[in-house]
Amino acid sequence: MPEPVTITATAVGSLLAGPILGVAFQEMTVAIKELKSRCSNFRDALNSLENTISLLSPLIKEMDRLNRELEDSNKREEIIRLFLQQLKKGEALVSKCSSIRRWNLYKKGKYEKRLRNMDSSFRKLSAVLQVRQALDTQRLQRIIQDMYH
Repeated sequence: MPEPVTITATAVGSLLAGPILGVAFQEMTVAIKELKSRCSNFRDALNSLENTISLLSPLIKEMDRLNRELEDSNKREEIIRLFLQQLKKGEALVSKCSSIRRWNLYKKGKYEKRLRNMDSSFRKLSAVLQVRQALDTQRLQRIIQDMYH
């Protein structure tokens, strides 16, 4: 009788990470578009956040796919966890913004600043990814150099 296959939480997380990440990006984008269509209070901040997310989404998905192929789970899980956390926070923030009335200038300013900070945090994560990519490229160059010398 064959032994039962044990599936660890990490394995399940690895299998589900790609679809979960795609859904999270999609939900955030939909939330932003819905808010933009219903109110104009935060249009500029929402446009900036939407642009950042639309630029990052395909890159993060591709990185996730390649990491799964390379079985580089530690880096992938860390990065995906960070992006998923930010996406959840962002979606909650966008949801809160939908309840702000146009005449409430204090809350409008407060939440517009939060939206801009959220956009900034996505851009900072992107910068971290660029540094990590440069480091990975240098490591790869070193490995190739060692192979030929």
